[in-house]
Amino acid sequence: MRPKPPRLPLLVASLLAPLAGVSSAAAQDWKGTGRMQGALTAEDGAPIVDATVKADCPERGGGTTLKTNKKGRWVLAGIVACRWNLDFEAEGYEAKQISVQLPAESARIPTVAISLKRTGPPPELKAAAESADAAYKAGRWDEARTEYERVLAQKPELAAVAEQQIGFTYIQEKRFKEAVDHLEKAVAADPSNQSLRAIAAQAALEGKLIDRAHTLLAGLDRSKITQADVFFNMGVNFLNGGDVTAAIEYFGEAIRVDPTQADAYYRRGLGYLGQGRNAEARADFQKVLDLNAQGAMADMARKALEQIK
Repeated sequence: MRPKPPRLPLLVASLLAPLAGVSSAAAQDWKGTGRMQGALTAEDGAPIVDATVKADCPERGGGTTLKTNKKGRWVLAGIVACRWNLDFEAEGYEAKQISVQLPAESARIPTVAISLKRTGPPPELKAAAESADAAYKAGRWDEARTEYERVLAQKPELAAVAEQQIGFTYIQEKRFKEAVDHLEKAVAADPSNQSLRAIAAQAALEGKLIDRAHTLLAGLDRSKITQADVFFNMGVNFLNGGDVTAAIEYFGEAIRVDPTQADAYYRRGLGYLGQGRNAEARADFQKVLDLNAQGAMADMARKALEQIK
């Protein structure tokens, strides 16, 4: 089974949606001959372009809305003397509200300098995440890895997601050792992610890294796994690898999650048969027939029952 891995929606979706436009107030009493100007920057001093500046003079019943230019600057002209409420909003930044007193229309007050805190990833990080997702969808595994590594370098706290995605690219190429190397790091970053731990163990099994698979499975909270196929695939890999005892255990887990999975009964029956546990094998083969007496698997179960007799 190749689980379809998650991409990086947490990163991209964390950005704020585009802001809706705001119309100027209908009242025009706030108009005059006064003027004020300002500069809007990020905490690192970079100008914030195309941010929204809402200006309101409550005592005169209205105001207007404008945008910052490519240098992060804005100019509010043609206004009356008033205590102006200014709201600053920009995609990816915390909004800020201040009040500025324009004492007279002829007054020239200092430039209003405002800095906003980021609420989401910087643009270059968003670009790397989007590029990684696009490369992954297109099956360009090397390119996807490069971009995920760039995300990881810029944002180490995203290790659980970035390492997971890098590991998934290696799974797609059947490079299981490299996959497990990165998936183990993802599990270490997010120990509560039981599905990821199961995927890492499955990759280890497929790569014949049996000791690493057992280590991962030792920490698995099986109650959190709700898909029988996860356990079934582990059983198949253990059976193919000659570890019949472990195979029987994981086929049993698959049956616990889905008692109607005939294939798990049949393969567990083969495991029991290989260990000479004929009574248990007979019960499993009979269960296959009880679930569905028709078809190829039912025929194989009948033949196995005949051999046991």
